[in-house]
Amino acid sequence: MRSEDIRKIIEEECEDYFLGIADLSLEEYDVDDKYKSLICLYPRSISIGITLPYKIDDPRIYKNNEFFSETYRKLNYITSYLSSLLEDEGYKAIAVPKDGRVKGGIFISLHNLAASRADLGKIEDNMVITQEVGQRVNWGTVITDAPL
Repeated sequence: MRSEDIRKIIEEECEDYFLGIADLSLEEYDVDDKYKSLICLYPRSISIGITLPYKIDDPRIYKNNEFFSETYRKLNYITSYLSSLLEDEGYKAIAVPKDGRVKGGIFISLHNLAASRADLGKIEDNMVITQEVGQRVNWGTVITDAPL
């Protein structure tokens, strides 16, 4: 799968996004054992970040999480679709779930690890901080054994 193909899929869902591909087997961070077993089976990652707007006229959107729910839905759709396409090509792939209710734990940390490894930003305070928009990005991840 080419990055141009991935971009076309993402652009059907959103306009302002980040995309990065990384080899997690080269990970130099001190990773937990639960990551090591995943990285052995799925050594590469596709990171997708949907940029959150800088200004929102109605602050209730943040309080009610409506906007976040929409970006999570988009990320789940995009990562599931990419994962299915990779599997159709004969590779193993997992769309890492994105759920706004998850606090800490493997999936949020794996999103951060993959985005950081793809040079999309730096991990600070358990968040990926991008140069362009800071922390105003929601991340989705696909891990795979495909030669990306």
